[in-house]
Amino acid sequence: MPSTLDEQHITDPGIFAIFKGVPNTGKSTGALSFPNAYVIDSDCKMPTIARKHFPGKKIDWDTFDNIFLLSDKLNEFLNNGCPYETIIADSITGLSTTVLNTVGMTKGEDAIKLIKTMVTVSNKEKHIDHMDWDYYRGSANFFERYFINVLRTLWAREGNPKHVILTAHVVDIEQSNIQTGKVTKTRQIVTAGKKISAFIPTRFDETYHFGWQLPELGDNLTKPKNICITSSFGEDDARTAYPFPEKIDFTGKSLYEEMKKYTNWS
Repeated sequence: MPSTLDEQHITDPGIFAIFKGVPNTGKSTGALSFPNAYVIDSDCKMPTIARKHFPGKKIDWDTFDNIFLLSDKLNEFLNNGCPYETIIADSITGLSTTVLNTVGMTKGEDAIKLIKTMVTVSNKEKHIDHMDWDYYRGSANFFERYFINVLRTLWAREGNPKHVILTAHVVDIEQSNIQTGKVTKTRQIVTAGKKISAFIPTRFDETYHFGWQLPELGDNLTKPKNICITSSFGEDDARTAYPFPEKIDFTGKSLYEEMKKYTNWS
């Protein structure tokens, strides 16, 4: 049977989204404003950030030492149902480090051992880092073939979660055209390995960029505003399938409630 879109009775499914931006631009705060949240806390910021911005709000979280424990938790949601309306992975950047640490643990290596086993070649004192391609292959396999697929499966089926949010830190990248000499500036997600940084955004229709905006003349605010950008602007890539404004000012507000004004989220 083909699917039919009935605009009169449709209920928006929620968001499967990336919240990206430089640190301290409100990505985690915006994500935590969503209801009944469970946080995969790879940046180890809980419960401090929740107490600061959402005192009294019930938010569950886990910090996983390795991806096998995280896999057990996600399989629990797959097999037994997910009790949470929102799942937040905070952040992809931190989780990519957990993946590398897990590969090292499996290989019987860690960061200190890798440093100690750097060797000097001949008399030129060339140093070779022994963190081989197993680490980057492991990271690519985890994100490309498992993590994002499982989260999308959870989000797409009936019931919870209604919202899946991945936060990611970004870094400025400059590329020069050899022929014209023109320098193009973009922002790229920070992960272990460039391939993953390029791949992850392709799996999301909802990509929001977070930043600051200086107060305008006549504003009572003295601090920069928290801004969520939903449409590409300059070097900041963003996109959405929802009728959000290009910029959402959520300074001192719930980002969820601001977004909800433009949706049919139940």
